Amino acid sequence: MASRSCTNLLGLANSGLLDFPSTPSPRPLPRVMTVAGIISDLDSSNDADSDAASSVCRDRKIIVANILPLHAKKDTETGKWCFSFDEDSLLLQLKDGFSSETEVIYVGSLKTEIDVNEQDEVAQTLLEDFNCVPTFLPHDVHKKFYLGFCKQQLWPLFHYMLPICPDHGDRFDRSLWQAYVSANRIFADKVMEVINPDDDFVWVHDYHLMILPTFLRKRFYRVKLGFFLHSPFPSSEIYRTLPVRDEILRGLLNCDLIGFHTFDYARHFLSCCSRMLGLDYESKRGHIGLDYFGRTVYIKILPVGVHMGRLESFLNSSATAAKIKEIQERFSGKKLILGVDDMDIFKGISLKLLAIEQLLQQNPALQGNVVLVQIVNPARGLGKDVQEAKSETYLTAERINEAYGSSNYKPVILIDSPIPRWEKTAYYAVAECCIVNAVRDGMNLVPYKYVVCRQGTPCMDKALGIEADTPRTSMLVVSEFIGCSPSLSGAIRVNPWDIDAVADALNLALTMCMSEKKLRHEKHYRYVSSHDVAYWARSFMQDLERACQDHYNKRCWGIGLGLGFRVVSLSPNFKKLAIEHIVSAYKRTTRRAIFLDYDGTVVSQASIMKSPSPEVISTINSLCNDPKNTVYIVSGRGRSSLSEWFAPCDRLGIAAEHGYFIRSSGTSEWETSPVVADLDWKEIVEPVMTLYTEATDGSTIEVKESALVWHHQDADPDFGSCQAKELLDHLENVLSNEPVVVKRGQHIVEVKPQGVSKGLVAEKVLLRMVEEGTAPDFVMCIGDDRSDEDMFESILSTVSSPSLPAPPEIFACTVGRKPSKAKYYLDDATDVVKLLEGLATASVPKPRHLAQIQVSFESALSSTNVPAKIVTGFVSNAVSMAMKSIWSLKPTTKTAITGRPLMKFESGYNVETVFDGSKLGIEPYSVEVLPNGELLILDSANSNLYRISSSLSLYSRPRLVAGSAEGYSGHVDGKPREARMNHPKGITVDDRGNIYIADTANMAIRKLSDAGVTTIAGGKWGRGGGHVDGPSEDAKFSDDFDVVYIGSSCSLLVIDRGNRAIREIQLHFDDCAYQYGTGFPLGIAMLLGAGFFGYMLALLQRRVGTIVSSQNDLAPEKTSFTASAYQKPPKSVRPPLIPTEDEPEKQEEGFFGSIGKLLVNTGTAGMEILGAVFPGFRRKPPLDYQYQNLQQQKHLNTWPVQESFNIPDEDEPPSIETRTPTPRKTYAFMSKDAEKLQQLRQSRAFYNGWDDDLQQQKQQQQQQQHQHHQQQQHHNMYHSSVPHTYYEQNEEKTNEVVFGAVQEHDRRRQTVIIKPVDYGAPMFDHHNIRSRINSMGFNNN
Repeated sequence: MASRSCTNLLGLANSGLLDFPSTPSPRPLPRVMTVAGIISDLDSSNDADSDAASSVCRDRKIIVANILPLHAKKDTETGKWCFSFDEDSLLLQLKDGFSSETEVIYVGSLKTEIDVNEQDEVAQTLLEDFNCVPTFLPHDVHKKFYLGFCKQQLWPLFHYMLPICPDHGDRFDRSLWQAYVSANRIFADKVMEVINPDDDFVWVHDYHLMILPTFLRKRFYRVKLGFFLHSPFPSSEIYRTLPVRDEILRGLLNCDLIGFHTFDYARHFLSCCSRMLGLDYESKRGHIGLDYFGRTVYIKILPVGVHMGRLESFLNSSATAAKIKEIQERFSGKKLILGVDDMDIFKGISLKLLAIEQLLQQNPALQGNVVLVQIVNPARGLGKDVQEAKSETYLTAERINEAYGSSNYKPVILIDSPIPRWEKTAYYAVAECCIVNAVRDGMNLVPYKYVVCRQGTPCMDKALGIEADTPRTSMLVVSEFIGCSPSLSGAIRVNPWDIDAVADALNLALTMCMSEKKLRHEKHYRYVSSHDVAYWARSFMQDLERACQDHYNKRCWGIGLGLGFRVVSLSPNFKKLAIEHIVSAYKRTTRRAIFLDYDGTVVSQASIMKSPSPEVISTINSLCNDPKNTVYIVSGRGRSSLSEWFAPCDRLGIAAEHGYFIRSSGTSEWETSPVVADLDWKEIVEPVMTLYTEATDGSTIEVKESALVWHHQDADPDFGSCQAKELLDHLENVLSNEPVVVKRGQHIVEVKPQGVSKGLVAEKVLLRMVEEGTAPDFVMCIGDDRSDEDMFESILSTVSSPSLPAPPEIFACTVGRKPSKAKYYLDDATDVVKLLEGLATASVPKPRHLAQIQVSFESALSSTNVPAKIVTGFVSNAVSMAMKSIWSLKPTTKTAITGRPLMKFESGYNVETVFDGSKLGIEPYSVEVLPNGELLILDSANSNLYRISSSLSLYSRPRLVAGSAEGYSGHVDGKPREARMNHPKGITVDDRGNIYIADTANMAIRKLSDAGVTTIAGGKWGRGGGHVDGPSEDAKFSDDFDVVYIGSSCSLLVIDRGNRAIREIQLHFDDCAYQYGTGFPLGIAMLLGAGFFGYMLALLQRRVGTIVSSQNDLAPEKTSFTASAYQKPPKSVRPPLIPTEDEPEKQEEGFFGSIGKLLVNTGTAGMEILGAVFPGFRRKPPLDYQYQNLQQQKHLNTWPVQESFNIPDEDEPPSIETRTPTPRKTYAFMSKDAEKLQQLRQSRAFYNGWDDDLQQQKQQQQQQQHQHHQQQQHHNMYHSSVPHTYYEQNEEKTNEVVFGAVQEHDRRRQTVIIKPVDYGAPMFDHHNIRSRINSMGFNNN
């Protein structure tokens, strides 16, 4: 018989149930992380504005499903696609559970196939108008994905149908699975295009996308991800037959929250996780949680509801009212039973028809009075099983109608065509009973809709012709195997396979009294109306927010390959213990305490041989032999086995049975815990454990001297876990008055005395060291299980006590990445052994042969007299030098590598820490220098980039350039402080100062410039990494590469280690030649500059040559020339220092005039340079000009003489030599050596090109100058090597500055008047007054 239980459902629809708080918008994440002792840099005003804007930005939810909630239709006239929302879609209706400010984006496929040429336009339209992102799957992929793997593999399996033979299901096809993976990857790519991983919530729906979470989690470690399964989840016995079971399980576990309709489905999933992945679950404050590599994956159990407003709108429709009247007239006087199902083998339509046949056969009175209206929705899949189910349904209905029907009566009416919603609503409102007879279904909403429609509305009451206060009734007959069955406690639950029970349930529903029908209906309506689709969506999203609230409180690592990827989430201070780090601390300390667990730490748990290897014994023995160490093995094993295994280690301390027995060395006696003296409780515990051992196959009892342990690791996981719970409760009850502790561990239940733990062992050893005056300055503790957590906690509390003079360096380390009280971790026992070997190597003293020899000789010297000391010192030095020579010899042949490192140190260097990132939460990975001298620090572990002044010190505080102070990772471009990277491993800077980052985890190259952070290559990880060249958006890299900027080629070199290749990216010209920002070419500027400096150099060369000539030409012998009477005095090129009265005042030269002269002189210099290089460019003067010029040069100097002044002989000029001469630097061309000067002048191109006549003429001038010098000896003239000045006495004297000399006043007020010498006066032709001639252009030698 069917169950009529109606008392198991709590009254949930009270007055407060509907008062749901609105979904709060997510709190914006802080941009600046405050570290103790550090004042964070305040953001700029723009950042503050952006923060303020972000705080009020719309909350966003991304809904991902196989099908978008859209209707698509192509206009035949225009050829364009027309889209509209599907108001009946559950995905669209769940928006009511979110706040009005929430933005919902849908990602999924369309129901119709879109041509490739139209996909871009359609995608743009859907995104702008409907907030939908379509995933256009290729036709073959979609066919294998949906019709193949989903409908032929997952759907039957999840509904408990196994492919026992080819006629009853398709066998596993690897190609269909690959299509499933490809489709999920495409969906993930579309999500990545629109997601903001720090703020958005992603909600994935149903079994079509069960591995999509893996792709999203691999890209964004902290993505907020939820999944809801709308189908059943099979038991572990069924699910384990799937060849890809682990991949799908791990895909679901990459979510933060997994939702199921019923506890049965959730229980099956948890059982699969326990049996296949070894994961245990526990209830945390009413929520079921799985601990998955440090992340807590929560389980949500809540069936979906219906949209009340949508149903009421159909009830108030005029079309519905008209249809109701039509149905009442058609089935007047008959009782209507309604069934609404898809044409599917699991809906049980044929079983339902057989139950109707049985009902009519057992109750002849109902013949002619009962009608079953079966509405058949179109099948969602294809295959022969659907055709067989359809054929069977029609044959059964036809047989029933022939047997029990008549010309005006058919007991079974099949409606096998699509009908509108309002018509279904009319049938719901009229039917007295609704039957859902599915053999397996995830969540069937037909009963919910039926209850709401039977409640009715005023408009429907008017159509039915009933009063508003008329009692409402409804009767439900539902299968036990559908998702809504547990929530409908007032329904009649049946086993669909039991035809008789279903027939009896239908008869009961039709004949039940009105009062009971009313009570059942009221209970159902209270639940359905309060648990609608909005409540379901709101409740799921609230739980998802709670599950993600700790995302940024932990550090994340990605491990695993392919679909086995998962994220390890641990405390920010939880780091892997580096051997170099602990060895460095080990060498600095002198009093060390070392505590080691045994099983799972020194020896692997999976090892068959539980005894330690010879390598482990040798390593531990080396540690023990160091007098600075105190080493203990702290284990739960018995003392006999531990004593036997570690017998070679005489100085090793052992704590057996969690510290119940302890000894400090191999020669000392065992000490027993003084806390426990009575072990009589064993007589109570052992019989109870024996009872459970006999009842649990695979369990054993381990008997210790101080404890009893029940093991169930070899038993059935579910049964063993259940028995362990029972045993724990049983023992706690019978031992409530005994001084023991009952604990449950990993696959064990242990009973041990109170006051015995590993933590007490560590505390006892540390306090003993303090009492002996050897307080430890180094404490290391390594363990792997829960009992070792007591040791970690005890060490931390003990070393913080005031009894220790100074806190030691503590290295608490657990084995395996898991939540722990330890600060460090190691991956496995192999890493532990390597660590111990490193410490043992540091304990072995290095030989010092030379030092020993030196000490021996020094001791000999101290006991001898002085002569002996001298001899001994000589011998000591000789021996030392010989030893050094022998030590430095290099063999000519290859020899075996010894233990001594062949190193040669160069002294004079010092190592100093100038930046300590450990105090700031920064882990420097790479450093780069900016053009302005500042340093860039790349923090790969936290995905951040910092900038710091080049003058580093321990007080330097870096500034965050890009990333987030909280260490968030991801792939987000935009503003530097809002950008996200994913553990970058390379950095370089171009000439402009742009920063290029090798974002390895994202397989992208990012550019940080004034415009923000952009991706210039790669980044499409979702499509798979690889070695693909081409445009930026199509290029692909491996997950291990670095970047180097090459300024000469204006490019980036990508060292793609994963692909064993070097790739090149050509950069923009502006990034390399930033000095061209004004648009003026650098080459032209350099050419003009070179021309200008060349011109100035030529002028300098001419001036210096003139100075040299003037100095060397003033030889002791001076001559003069006789000027002709008709010859005019030569015009001086140099202006007089004191202008004459007749000379007009010169106008200052203007700016443009100077520029003009500069350009003319530059052109002249350029022509001279071109003339020297290319003779054809040499400008030749006219012949007449040359001849006249040569004639003039015979009598005139090319550098005209300077105007001279004379003064009477009575007054002598002030001495010029008394002034300190200006230091002059001697150059090669200033040499006094005539031969060198001749060579220098001949080497100059300036003196080339003159004929021999000029040479002869110059020789004559030299002779004349010699005669003139002899005649001038009679005159008392003052001259020097500098240009000469002659003075003439005048009547007046005054203070006058003449070449820096000051003339004193005399009594007669006579002044010295300086007059220019008139060389044209006749006196110069007869009195042989000396004139200075400076030669330029002639060779006077």
